[in-house]
Amino acid sequence: MLAALVAAFPATGSAQTGYGFRFVRVKYGGDDGDLRGFGRVPTWAHDYPTAEHNFYEALERTTGIHVEGPPLILTLDDDRIFEYPVLYLCEPGYWSITDEEAQNLREYLLRGGFLLFDDFRGPREWNNLVEQMRRVFPDREPQEIPPDHAVWSIYYDIDPVEAPSNVSGGFRGGFSKYDDQYFALFDDEGRMMALMCYNQDIGDGWEWPDQNFEQASTISFQMGINFLMYALTH
Repeated sequence: MLAALVAAFPATGSAQTGYGFRFVRVKYGGDDGDLRGFGRVPTWAHDYPTAEHNFYEALERTTGIHVEGPPLILTLDDDRIFEYPVLYLCEPGYWSITDEEAQNLREYLLRGGFLLFDDFRGPREWNNLVEQMRRVFPDREPQEIPPDHAVWSIYYDIDPVEAPSNVSGGFRGGFSKYDDQYFALFDDEGRMMALMCYNQDIGDGWEWPDQNFEQASTISFQMGINFLMYALTH
């Protein structure tokens, strides 16, 4: 099944290792990453690697998608990103992109790649994400994803308006004061290239399924699977 879905991804080399999906997390901020995260964990690494492993388990238990190999960590200037149709970037409120990374990411997205931004909140972090993406696409601005878009019903039926929002440890300490919103950058044919989970943290739901509010964690897995399904079929 997955081999057919990824065959259309026009990248250099094979689209996947074998015929399975592999989770790729984006590293940023230099050799050591951005260390402003709590506990001296780089911001790009929040929820790693438990979130990835739990997401793998959810994929295999609820879909026909086979996972292949352990999760990867790559930088955006690494040409190996072209071997994988989906990338995940955590805490884009602290993300800074280099010229080389911006050029590589632009090419990746225009070829058919998909980038998921997760775990950020508030106007300052939003403005940083928009500023960084303007270096990739100066001529494109994020658009809010309507609740009737196919990404909300491609596998699970999700109401993004009613979905619980979580940031800043909300699963373990209360929900965010901000309302969650979902934005995207689209290519000229209307394909979603990048999806932005604003005032939301689905990775936290993946990391803490046994400690979170049950509904919030369930929605986190369902959103992740829907986003992946959309990316692999568009």
